[in-house]
Amino acid sequence: MSPVCSTRDQIIDKAFELMLQRGMNGFSYRDISEPLGVANAAIHYHFPNKTDLIRALIDENHQILRRSTSEFMAYGGDARTQLEGLFEFTMKQCQCGRPICMVGALAIDYDELSDDIKEANNRFMKDSVTWLDRVLKVGREQKEFRFNGDSESKARSILAMIQGARQMARVNGMDYLEVIFGQIRTDLGISD
Repeated sequence: MSPVCSTRDQIIDKAFELMLQRGMNGFSYRDISEPLGVANAAIHYHFPNKTDLIRALIDENHQILRRSTSEFMAYGGDARTQLEGLFEFTMKQCQCGRPICMVGALAIDYDELSDDIKEANNRFMKDSVTWLDRVLKVGREQKEFRFNGDSESKARSILAMIQGARQMARVNGMDYLEVIFGQIRTDLGISD
């Protein structure tokens, strides 16, 4: 038996799908309520305004990152496994209809975002860089990775490559992601 998603979760999933397709300003609560078969009031109950909905989307993605990285951040471990986990997570997101990450989706309307949405988005991006920076440092210390330059710059570079690869894979197919993941491995001196 598959788990039943709450109305709130269904709203978030539909809003994320629409934001990826149309940008933040390209959909209304009606675009969410009609396919879900719920009243607009149900959406307003959970998210009084669109800013609350967008903040919830960012928070959900942030929580996914935290859950995925908290054990490594707390206890250390194999850095290559963490990097491969990022690749696997990215592939799964693309395969389940989320080819563009939250940061990329919000970039379309960035100048129109409220300050608190910009702050939440920037905090998510900062935490992503911090996590990957840590993975790269540990990987270098444990001789799993070899690369030139500082780990934070490398983390930013890798995340930018993955974000761009997600968008290109949407057009060129999922194999494109595998090619980029392979290049990142090569750039880090990883041999199989």
